Amino acid sequence: MNALNPMRPEGSPLPAAGDAPMRGGLVLGSARCGSTLVSQVLRLHPDVLSLSELFSTAGPHAFRPARPGATISGARFWQRLATPSRALSRMGNPALAPAEFLYGRQPSPAFDPFFCPPVLAVTLPHLSDDPDALFQRIGARAALRPDLPLADHYRALFADLAGDAGGKIWVERSGGSLAAAGTLRAMFPEARPVLLLRDGADTALSMRDYPAARLAIWMWRRLRPLGIDLLGPRSHYGRGALWPAISAIGGRIGVGAILSRRPSLKDCGAFWSAVTLAGLRGLDGAKPLVLHYEDLCRQPRSQLVRLGIYLTGRAPAGWLDAASALPRPRPSRAATLPEADRRVLLNACERGEFALAAVGMARRAS
Repeated sequence: MNALNPMRPEGSPLPAAGDAPMRGGLVLGSARCGSTLVSQVLRLHPDVLSLSELFSTAGPHAFRPARPGATISGARFWQRLATPSRALSRMGNPALAPAEFLYGRQPSPAFDPFFCPPVLAVTLPHLSDDPDALFQRIGARAALRPDLPLADHYRALFADLAGDAGGKIWVERSGGSLAAAGTLRAMFPEARPVLLLRDGADTALSMRDYPAARLAIWMWRRLRPLGIDLLGPRSHYGRGALWPAISAIGGRIGVGAILSRRPSLKDCGAFWSAVTLAGLRGLDGAKPLVLHYEDLCRQPRSQLVRLGIYLTGRAPAGWLDAASALPRPRPSRAATLPEADRRVLLNACERGEFALAAVGMARRAS
């Protein structure tokens, strides 16, 4: 049995050559919206291969090459996932993000947790109690694959991981993936989108305290006047041509001062609004399942039924029992701010909240 998910047997059979790709799902959110919780509940579902932070830790190359018809070798694809990144290590490591950086909890790790392969940071420890062995197995296979479109390399990786960790349907969840919604939908048309939403002011306030979000806000504010749009449909992080160079520079010069400084409430709220608007543009024409973090915490069982049936067609009772124990309601932090600060934050989030209400995705007051 799988030690991380006792409901699921190990070693599901791999798809045979020529089989249709696994069905998939994409949990799209703004960052700091409760998406880690969704990965945790999905990991318990016996039909789901829960992929946590795969695309985010793939970094500036996550969606490159983006040109139609372009291919990449298996060796190059794996090198991107397996080569430690100084930029990533500065933003996510056991000291800065102990709850999210799962490889930092490994006993006797094969790599330095402060400078480890990107795919080992979160994705593989989320799936296996021996992520180093899993890393070696999937890497050996990935490196031997021929030139393929990038999406097909990811699909082959998903199938390999399902063979080890189980699951019939892959579901990827990366913090901040909402900005890449259009790119992800084009790459993986077989994947059902889930739009995860949380109150804008509370999300923005959480972003202010999270190192990776602080850096994203800084880049969004400082690089836009230079024509580099962190959230643009074709220039967003992971796809835009300049991000590998920017990441390399940032890894060399260090970003400690940025990570240690809180952005303003106005900038945090404006960034949340900008991510939300970018995501809604990327979801144009789609009919995602809209899941509200507050509802998941207050009514976990009913919301998990919706999620399980939408992604897999079923919500087993054993999964509902185990997964319903994970969400915990939290009071609103934004509501405790001094009135002047709260008003600044709410005003900055207004564009995003209005856009959600305009398309019928805002949460109804309970």
